[in-house]
Amino acid sequence: MNRFFIYISFVIYSFLCGPVAADNTDIHENAGTRAMTFLKIGVGAEAIGMAESQVAATDDLYASYWNPAGLTKIQKPQLALMHNEWFAGIHHEFVGVALPIGNISTVGLSSSFLSFGDLQGRDSEGNQTTIFRPYDLAVILSYARNFSRSIAFGVNAKFLREQIADATGTGIAFDIGALYTFSHIPLALGFNAQHLGPRVTFIQEAFGLPVTFRVGAAYRLFEDTLVLTSDIIRPSDNDIAIAVGAGYTIANTLHLRTGYNYQIGGNDLGAISGLTGGFGLTLRQFQFDYALVPFGVLGRTHRFSLVANF
Repeated sequence: MNRFFIYISFVIYSFLCGPVAADNTDIHENAGTRAMTFLKIGVGAEAIGMAESQVAATDDLYASYWNPAGLTKIQKPQLALMHNEWFAGIHHEFVGVALPIGNISTVGLSSSFLSFGDLQGRDSEGNQTTIFRPYDLAVILSYARNFSRSIAFGVNAKFLREQIADATGTGIAFDIGALYTFSHIPLALGFNAQHLGPRVTFIQEAFGLPVTFRVGAAYRLFEDTLVLTSDIIRPSDNDIAIAVGAGYTIANTLHLRTGYNYQIGGNDLGAISGLTGGFGLTLRQFQFDYALVPFGVLGRTHRFSLVANF
């Protein structure tokens, strides 16, 4: 139990010491300079309900986003589906499959799609032209492998495409994740380097990808019925964020979750925008999850996801 208090002290220290690193009026020098920013939108209602603090806790197909090393936790063939009802009529979808290979490795194939609906085109003088339907697409090939009972690594290779009217941008990106699980205490540590790759050319200009580094911990209590998580998130185009989450499972069926994601210097959309919550239900081989995330004046967003084991 002493280790538990050490972990809680670490989380409290992160909150108390982190905010001194920036001023509320600071705007990151790289803000708005990256391509394919849809890659920063997380997947899976379970992770979102815990404020995206999942790099050391993820254990299903959505690990392909949070930490591909977590795919090694999958024990049966798995299907995952997600629908994200975002603000301003934007929809975000995810679908994927994963297949364990023995007790050593896992392969996965997934896709993330962001659609903006129908938008009215206009010419340089403001006159209406044709309707267009912009979208972003990522197709992800994942591989994860255990190197011991404690150490796992995972990688993603991603094909990216962005379409806005007649303009198209394509690119590739890679993720590299690692997971260390202690053998004698219920503690795991995770790391993920996301969206690594060459610059993407769009309308004759090249832009870098939104490279992001995540490091975090997950501590499980009471025979895994309670999990406490904490992540430090370092994007290349914004300030550092600290996320903490908690999940509690009742009778192996009902899952209750909450969390808070704090961006150092202050959350742009107000303090309430960092608060998340959600729940899940496990029924035989299916798990249904829901998450609610407020975005300040932009409104509330809803994520629904499904994991099916076969």
